[in-house]
Amino acid sequence: MSMNRERTVWLALGAGAAIGAGMLARRGAGAAWRRALDEEPPLNVEDRDVQWSHVLAWAAVSGFCVAFARVVGRGVASETWRHALGRNPPAK
Repeated sequence: MSMNRERTVWLALGAGAAIGAGMLARRGAGAAWRRALDEEPPLNVEDRDVQWSHVLAWAAVSGFCVAFARVVGRGVASETWRHALGRNPPAK
């Protein structure tokens, strides 16, 4: 595989893994929020019934979960690349 093609494949694989993991994490954070507080996450800040403390807590929890999952997803993709091809993914 040429270096340009290999780099393109890696960029797609790494980005796809990170995005997919982030989406799953957001879903998981929403499910955990509903289970813990027996209410929907505060997604609409313009809603008069939404408390700012809940909005800020949701932003912190969901942001952390998504960022963490993206790092893990990209790490798994990198390990998979190394296992399949026997070398590190191409540098950016």
